[in-house]
Order: sequence, then C-alpha cells, then structure tokens
Amino acid sequence: MELQQLRYFSSVAKLRNFTRAAEECNVSQPALSIQIKKLEAELGGPLFHRQGRTIALTQAGERLEGKAEALLLMHQSTLDELKDTVTEGGEAHFGATLTIAPYLIPYVVSHAGKEGMPAFRMQENFTEGLLSGILDGSLDFAIMSTPVEVPKLLVKVIAREPFVLVMRSDHRLARKRRILAADVRAEPFLPLSHIHCAGRQISEFYKQGPGRSKPVFESAQIDTILKLVAQGQGVSLLPKMAVMDSLESVLCYRVVEGNDLGRDISMVHHPDRYLSVAARGLMALIERSLNDFVGS
Repeated sequence: MELQQLRYFSSVAKLRNFTRAAEECNVSQPALSIQIKKLEAELGGPLFHRQGRTIALTQAGERLEGKAEALLLMHQSTLDELKDTVTEGGEAHFGATLTIAPYLIPYVVSHAGKEGMPAFRMQENFTEGLLSGILDGSLDFAIMSTPVEVPKLLVKVIAREPFVLVMRSDHRLARKRRILAADVRAEPFLPLSHIHCAGRQISEFYKQGPGRSKPVFESAQIDTILKLVAQGQGVSLLPKMAVMDSLESVLCYRVVEGNDLGRDISMVHHPDRYLSVAARGLMALIERSLNDFVGS
C-alpha cells in the first residue's frame, strides 16, 4: 500500500467521481484508475461500487476512508514538523474571510512589534473555501466569523466584534444620545450581501422588529455601501473593523443600544495537524491584535 494510492483513493471517496479526482490529483484518469485497482488487488476486494456514473463506497471502502485520511494527515504533519526544524520556524499558511482580512491583517502587520511578522502566505476567501483549505491541509488555520458546523475542526472564539450603525455626520440619528433598534429599522437601509456571514447576521437583526423600511441597495462590497451612505442614500450596519479606518469625512458610526448585535470571530484549525513555529506565532499575534483592534 503506497501513500500515492491512498491519496487517489481519498480523492475518489471524497468526490465520488474518478474524472474529477484525477483532475484534483493532477494525473490522468487511466493512471488513477490503475493505482486504485492495484490497491484493491492488494486489499483483496473492491473499494467502490461502480454502477455507470454512480460511485459508492463498499464496506471495505468505508472502513479505509477514515484510516486513509488519518494516515495522510499524519504523513503531512510529519513532513511539516521536519521542514519546520530545517527552516527554523517554517512558514504559516492561513486564510481570513473577505469582511475580516482587508481590515485586520494590515493592523496586525503594523502592530507586530519588535519581533516582527512570522513568514506567512495569506488567502482571502469565503467561509466554505477556508474550511476546505484547512481540511485538505493547504491552510494551517483561518480567521472567520462563527458559528460553523465542522466536527473535525477546532474552533476557538478569540473576540466579539460589534456591528455599528454607519451614517452621515449630519444625519438626524447622529444627534441622538441613544440609538435603538427601532431607530435603525425606520431608516432607508443599505444591507451587506447575504454571501457574507456578517450580511446574514445583520439581515436577521433587521427582520426581527416591526416598522422596517425596505432595503435600498444590497452590495457585497463594504466600500460601495460606505460611498452610498456618504451620498445620503441611507444608513447601514457594518462590522466595526470595516469602518474604523475607512470612514469618509462626512460619515460617523454609533453603537445601537439595547442588543448584542455583533459577531464572534474565531480561529479555526485542524486539531491533528502539526502547526509550525511560524503558524503558532502568527496565531498568537493575531489573537492579541484582534482584541486590541475591535476593542479600541
């Protein structure tokens, strides 16, 4: 039994498709099929039920699936640990969601201190893409808003970030001492798109009370929303970190009282994957910086 055969088997088991598994493994389909057949011959029985284009795991295949994943993870973790020793720290591969990365990472870099930033490569992506990266080993960890439902991964909440009301400085609400949820729902609203977790959370808050006006314009881009608010098209609820350093001079932001409107920001990683010195150092640096950032 070879590691390459286990990789091919694991890919077919995950995708339930030989063609797509071959593409993922960057080999031809015949080459992949040959290695699967060799593995089946060595184990003494089929690992897949093949019925036309439909592929399902046999009982033996189901038993091998979990063990193959564990063996491949152990192999990769061993390589990473040895590489870490040779390169004196290694390199951190991490990701962050699109409503976190553009604001948090520059802050982290600028506040790294005398120790400086560990070597890293970063990926911006949606939550699903980041989770896939952690599971397939291409990412050491990721920063995202939670909750997320992935039993295999370790999720640690590292900060609570409020959503704040953004408006023109001359808006009538800017003069109020206290802004309540009912005040927000009475205004023309510019929501963040549902493709973002933050957008879905804000939408749920907006639906909860009576007397809400219709959304004026929905955008996946926070900068677009800020420009429209600056033009007086309405108000918006946005993550605090997204507006702290990017507000145009005519804008201001305020906390909406009487609720816990916000998001939990979490660090997610695989509990069985080796984390390099660089990855561990960067995780600690991000956690410290994030609490300073959203708490300021």
